Amino acid sequence: MADPLEELYEQYKKPVYTFLCALCHNRSVAEELTHDTFIKAFKGLKSYRGEASLKTWLFRIARNTYLNNAKKASTRYERSFAEPELEAERRYENADAQLAVRETLLQLTEQERSLLTLRSHGFSVAEIAMVLGQTEGNIKVGLHRAKKKFRKLYYDGEVT
Repeated sequence: MADPLEELYEQYKKPVYTFLCALCHNRSVAEELTHDTFIKAFKGLKSYRGEASLKTWLFRIARNTYLNNAKKASTRYERSFAEPELEAERRYENADAQLAVRETLLQLTEQERSLLTLRSHGFSVAEIAMVLGQTEGNIKVGLHRAKKKFRKLYYDGEVT
């Protein structure tokens, strides 16, 4: 019988890593934050109350880990484009399109990147609200604005 903690890690390590890569744009930092996330999750598993899905709870820990680490660093992470292909980017056959998407994401705020990345990972509005600690209404408005800003930046190269 497999260890439940190992199963949890194997099931969610790649989605958590991909999410953290989207936030910090640095492969080695994302790897470190992924490990920190799971350490915190394993230590706090006894306090997990089941109010949210395990996936939602884990992504909230990941985002908080990223935010805490970013505060400590007090500088933006060095952006590394040597990171492995992310699943969402595999849909693009054209390397120029992949680069344009990455560059556009880098121009968004952390909140906007979080919203779009969580949504692209299949999170519902309710789940995103739980991860980010906001109301569903705020998430809907934030998603709308983030998508609009992304489109404007991607197609026009500017935001008004």
